[in-house]
Amino acid sequence: MKLVIKNALIYDGSGNKPFKGTVACSDGLIKLCTPDDLTVPSDCVFDAEGSALAPGFIDVHSHSDVSILAAPEATGKVSQGITAEIIGNCGLSLYPVSDLNREHLQDLHRHYNVKITWTDLNGYLAELEKRSPAVDIIPLAGHNTLRASLCGYEKHELTASETAALRNSLAQCFKQGAIGFSTGLLYVPGKFATPKELTEFLKTVAEYGGIYTTHLRSEGNKICESLIETFDSALQASLRRVHISHLKISGAANRHKIDEVFSLLKEAENHGLEISADRYPYTESMTHLSVILPAPYDDMDDIKLEELLQNGDEFAKLRTALEKFSAERWRTVRLVSAHGYEEFCGLTFDAITKKSGLGPPELCARILRSGAAGALAAFRGMDENNMLRIMQKEFTVCGSDESARPPDYSIGRSHPRGFGSMPRFCNLLYQNGMPLEKAIRRMTSLPAQIFRLEKRGLIRTGFSADLVLFDPEKFKDAATFAEPHRITEGVRKVWRKGKVIFEKQ
Repeated sequence: MKLVIKNALIYDGSGNKPFKGTVACSDGLIKLCTPDDLTVPSDCVFDAEGSALAPGFIDVHSHSDVSILAAPEATGKVSQGITAEIIGNCGLSLYPVSDLNREHLQDLHRHYNVKITWTDLNGYLAELEKRSPAVDIIPLAGHNTLRASLCGYEKHELTASETAALRNSLAQCFKQGAIGFSTGLLYVPGKFATPKELTEFLKTVAEYGGIYTTHLRSEGNKICESLIETFDSALQASLRRVHISHLKISGAANRHKIDEVFSLLKEAENHGLEISADRYPYTESMTHLSVILPAPYDDMDDIKLEELLQNGDEFAKLRTALEKFSAERWRTVRLVSAHGYEEFCGLTFDAITKKSGLGPPELCARILRSGAAGALAAFRGMDENNMLRIMQKEFTVCGSDESARPPDYSIGRSHPRGFGSMPRFCNLLYQNGMPLEKAIRRMTSLPAQIFRLEKRGLIRTGFSADLVLFDPEKFKDAATFAEPHRITEGVRKVWRKGKVIFEKQ
């Protein structure tokens, strides 16, 4: 199939100024990019009418691992110009799978109605190929899943033989196509890992030339200590490429640490590390509701927590523990998705109380009892100025930290970032003084450079024909917590490998 796009204002992804020109594609590749007006058969010409043409955007922090199997059209992502997603983030890949973690993974993702039949990355990729996803899927190997495949989800310090076996399993992931290794040190069982354990895994990452992406052990009270732990482990393992997932500073009491964080990042670079980070352009984070729980519940995975709360006495104990939270705490927690509580999604817990008459502790405990695995919440605790400073750093790229979902809520409800991260990221940078061509580079060629994605991120001869046509004046996010699946405005058409994957209706 041949495609010629004429009269486009071309932002080629390099950060250079745009130019008006023509792009010709065939066999899924860009064959020509020129300021000249070509004479070609009219049946393969698309007139861009002066709209901006950029390389397809790359979502470096995606959680579409399961959702892309359930809804391969990936509407939330393609509608904002995304043509490639990196999955397996925060230690949460869908491989390797054994008898020790299969049931847990199946329960955790039960609302997607996807049967987990595979055991390794090859098996997952084969299942993915059957679904013909709209976007390219690029895998990381997740530490939590890797660890659980051998040791389950209980608190456990790895033995030397277990570490060796898991390093072999990680090596297999690299041989089967993983480009890196991710950790989620806030979650069970990753949170049980010692720095020594992480260093051993990072030795394998270094051997295969991969990148290490990490959801830090703490993004608030101990963020500086967490960064130091990360950099020390990487240096001891002779690993050079370290990427900080959704770099942020949580909690009002920690906002002043921004300069210390930047100093630590600079010091790591001075020690020879290649530092990068991603950021979603919102000040409310989102993860499992259960992360707010105090001890001993904080060491339980969601499936175990659900089972425990079926017991009336245990349910009462949790409710009592939650009653110790301040009223202010509940004003900063917003329910995003929970089966059976859809009418309250998008509201903060104090707002739900006014509507339902249920106190936040009772409501929270009920939601977790009925489905902790699918209960997601947003947490308000970030500073907008800090967010902008992080976004403006030369090593920061955009990551949605979300799953690809359809416009309806059939497989769950998204944070607004699932439908609006790219335009919001781009516009915030532009509104704060960055030229549009430089902002576009942060979503195209820079991510490709950081993650070593060949032939992506630029409009260049021989590169993949992944392209997004949009109107810069109208390009903006429309999603809100009340209506999180509203489609991005201003995107006219998106191509992946020369084929249309989204078109404005």
